[in-house]
Amino acid sequence: RTSRRASLRQTRPRPPFHAHEHATSASPSRMFATGGVMAACAGSACMTATCSCFGAVGGAIAKISARALYVALFVLTTVLAVVMRDYAKPMLAKLPWIVHAAGGAAGFEPGDEWFGAQAVYRVSLGAFFFFAAMSLLLVDVRDRSDPRDKAIQHGNWTLKTVAWVTCLVAPFFLNSDSEVITVYVWFARVASGLFLCAQSLILLDFAFLWNAKWLRNSQESSNDGDKKTATAWILGLLLGTIILFAGALTLFAFLFKWYVPRASGCETNAWLISVTVVLVVVCALVSAHPAAAERGASVLPAAVVAAYCAYLTHAALASEPGTTSSAAGVGKENASLCVPVRNSAGGAGRAELNELAGAALTLLSVAYSALRCGSADFFGDGDGDADSGDVATRGLLESHDTNGDAVNGDDSDVGGAGAAFPNGPVRYSYSFFHAVFALASAYLGMLLTGWGARGDGDA
Repeated sequence: RTSRRASLRQTRPRPPFHAHEHATSASPSRMFATGGVMAACAGSACMTATCSCFGAVGGAIAKISARALYVALFVLTTVLAVVMRDYAKPMLAKLPWIVHAAGGAAGFEPGDEWFGAQAVYRVSLGAFFFFAAMSLLLVDVRDRSDPRDKAIQHGNWTLKTVAWVTCLVAPFFLNSDSEVITVYVWFARVASGLFLCAQSLILLDFAFLWNAKWLRNSQESSNDGDKKTATAWILGLLLGTIILFAGALTLFAFLFKWYVPRASGCETNAWLISVTVVLVVVCALVSAHPAAAERGASVLPAAVVAAYCAYLTHAALASEPGTTSSAAGVGKENASLCVPVRNSAGGAGRAELNELAGAALTLLSVAYSALRCGSADFFGDGDGDADSGDVATRGLLESHDTNGDAVNGDDSDVGGAGAAFPNGPVRYSYSFFHAVFALASAYLGMLLTGWGARGDGDA
């Protein structure tokens, strides 16, 4: 009987398979498992495409100078800070950890300027942290064979871009009353002063380079017998000097008109402008003295310094909070007249133009420092003359030997690590290079917020 049942079981026909019945009878867990496998496949495909895209971008970046890429990151940071200063309120108003502390202040209603300042502080803090970390990581890199040269300064641009974005985003998770923001604002005020000193050195380097280059061109033209061209180079230097001095003196005259409208009551503003003018005149006279000329001094750098001092004086006066006559109150009439609100950091007049001019000057300064800290391979051409000892071709931040000549290193400064990565001593201090960018980031935060005045809760 058992064998008969087994034979019937083998000969019994199987029922036909119907796909729709199988699908309808499938359990929900099996359907979810199938969907998970499909999602995993789709995610894997997306990641593969993303990695391929990053690989292609990395290959393109590898052909660009590393210094140009760092300048590009700072330019993007500056643009983001300017945009966030004016249009940050709709986004920040939706972040409860930022508006919570602001709403807790009695009688204080945050406005557009307050939200803009909070955004600028965070962008500035993120950029400062990124470049300061790069500076610390690259301390004492003296040779291209150092692993940090290839891995940090010139390589891994995908990771560095992710780190840069992370540094910019992370500060937005801080509360508006966070001690980190408060301490950073005060620290940025000090760091901004250091950057202004570095910026003055950068401008002096530019002025001496300009003067030496045009004098050399005039001498070469004179040696070739072209007296007319030689004279044209000298006249160009004289014209540039006259324009810079005239512009500085004109701005000083307008500063007296804008910030010292009365004969008395504005002694502080008058003293600041007068002392600056006296120092500018003394500097010009010393530079024009024959004894100074024998040591390589020139009037053109003095004219550049004069124009820069006039700009800094305007920035200092415009950073003062202005008051209107109606809000001056008893005993504050002089303050309302010395610092009109249209000319102050809180006004919408000349202070706005001063901030934009300062941001543009900051961009030019960091770009020029990046260009001059090495050879002429800023855009990856690698054709710079590393052995030239002429003052017109040496950079402010270049490494030099004991004779004053640039070190004979490889000029390659490409962004990625190629098959034959260059060796030899580094062309410039990587740590100092990023320190300048970090100080510029702090200065940018102060420049766009009236040196921190717009982010105060009682402002």
